[in-house]
Amino acid sequence: MRESFLLRIDADPPARVWGGIGDLAIPSDSVEPGGATYSGAGELLQNPDFEQLINGVAERLDIQVSGVTAETLRLALEDAPSVRGARVDFGRVSFDDDWQIDTVEWEAVFRADVLSVDSKDGEQGRIRTITLSIASANTNRSNAPISYFTDADQKRRSSTDDIFSHVGGITAGASRRFGPQQ
Repeated sequence: MRESFLLRIDADPPARVWGGIGDLAIPSDSVEPGGATYSGAGELLQNPDFEQLINGVAERLDIQVSGVTAETLRLALEDAPSVRGARVDFGRVSFDDDWQIDTVEWEAVFRADVLSVDSKDGEQGRIRTITLSIASANTNRSNAPISYFTDADQKRRSSTDDIFSHVGGITAGASRRFGPQQ
C-alpha cells in the first residue's frame, strides 16, 4: 500500500503539508470541509509513532522534514509566531497503484509547541530541516498543589468570610457537624 502523512496546522493562515513532493489536492472531509491543497514538505526524516491517551502520560512528539524548499523555509519562519498553541491535525493518505488518492484518515489531534528551523552544509549541498514539536492537549496542564484551608488564608481573600473559622479545632479523626451549633 502506498501512503503518506498529512499535517494541518491551524495557524494564521493554516499550514497544510504532506510528506511528498509537489501539491496534493485533498477532497472535502470533516477536517477540510471545502477540500484543500497540501504542499509537499520534502523528505520526512522522523514520523514518530503516537499512542492514544487513555489514563496515561500526556504525549509530546517531534515531526522533522528535510529537503524543504527555500519558499517552505521562508513560510515556516514567517508563520512561526502563530504556530505556538495551534491545533494540529495529523492524518494519513492512501494511494492506489496509479498514485490517485484512495482514502484520507485523520488519526490524531495535537497542539503545536515549537517550530524550529535548521540549515546545514552537507556533502550534497545545503540541507534545510524543519522540526515541529507537537503535544497532546494535556501536556501543559498540571495538578494543583496540595493546599490547606486555614482561617487566615480565607481572611486574606475575604476579610468577612468565616467559613474556615473552625478549621483550627479539627484534628485527624475528628469531624464537625455542619449547621448551627447547639
